[in-house]
Amino acid sequence: MLIWDTGEYTILPYHSDQKKQTDDELSTSSSNETHQPSTTSESSKLHQAFKTRKIRLRLHGTRLPKNYTLSLRLPPSNNRHSQPKPPVRKRRRGDPSSPYLRRADTPETSDEEDVIQDYHSSGTTTTTLNATTPTTAQLDRSIEEQEQSDEQIRLSNAYPGATNSIHSIHQRKWYLSMDRHACGFMPVDQGDGARRWVRRDEDGRLLGFEPFFVRGRDHERSVVTGRTAEEVMVDEGVEGFEGRKGWRAVLE
Repeated sequence: MLIWDTGEYTILPYHSDQKKQTDDELSTSSSNETHQPSTTSESSKLHQAFKTRKIRLRLHGTRLPKNYTLSLRLPPSNNRHSQPKPPVRKRRRGDPSSPYLRRADTPETSDEEDVIQDYHSSGTTTTTLNATTPTTAQLDRSIEEQEQSDEQIRLSNAYPGATNSIHSIHQRKWYLSMDRHACGFMPVDQGDGARRWVRRDEDGRLLGFEPFFVRGRDHERSVVTGRTAEEVMVDEGVEGFEGRKGWRAVLE
């Protein structure tokens, strides 16, 4: 894992009537939000915002621009209140060519053939079982245990050892967007109903930020160690790693 940035966050109020406000009102409210002290912890405010299914998250990172703010909301069509039903799984028949499955035409060996008797000069006898590959029953048991673990994660929406204290639901799809007003941008009419977002000027001070890119693991360095992903792999002794194909950074 390569940690690109780290820092703290602030939960901002979510305006339920945000669409009804003018651009000037939104710009004023976004500017004043940084000057409202609160005794409530940010984690508590995040929990409360999560309950309303509407979250405005301002990130204070080392590399992210100042006032970088995201807006998350859960559409009513996807606001499920219970964990989803388990997926329908069809048990696949094992590949007969697999080295872990016994071929039907392979003759069974007797117990005596699986035991090697080693006679030492002392006259004592020790028996050692051959290291055999997993049997079909063992593989089935392993698959069943993995499916039970996956089912428990699905039911609780928490990995083993963790607690889902906020009662989140498995695989709900949230809508994520950048809060352009809170980030310091303002819309400018381009004609024909089109608008372009530009950096906002406030008392001679230019808000917002210029475009920036996260170029991916082949170019970025960890904010913690300053190491590249390739260097981290060498440090950990990883060999033969092949990353996912077809993924690239968005640089447009």
